[in-house]
Amino acid sequence: MPLTESGGLHGELIGGSDQSPVPVELVDSVVGSELRRWLSPPERAALAEASQHAVVAERNAKIAWAAQPAGVAGWASPISDPYRASHGAMCRDVRQALTRADDVIVQSVSLCREETGLGGTVWTVAHWP
Repeated sequence: MPLTESGGLHGELIGGSDQSPVPVELVDSVVGSELRRWLSPPERAALAEASQHAVVAERNAKIAWAAQPAGVAGWASPISDPYRASHGAMCRDVRQALTRADDVIVQSVSLCREETGLGGTVWTVAHWP
């Protein structure tokens, strides 16, 4: 069981072994709304993939992402331990960041694990009441 004093629960214990790429139709449901408006579709896809890796990483680990050829980049980082939300899903709080020139835009989102129709799982922004 992956558990560290500084990183909390992480890895397959919370992510499972069936992690698959984020389906194109779900990319926007992984990226925070504030960052979504600043990013092109390929940039959102890169951030969505980094967020999938970050949500199962040790707490405060930074998972870098970049989209070419625009040179836009950033990172995603888990900032909480995993928790069971009131709607029953496994969730984790993640900071998503976009870095441009000397500017950094950061948004915190709660990502919750959802089953996909293909038998895999994707962590998406919580949308339950």
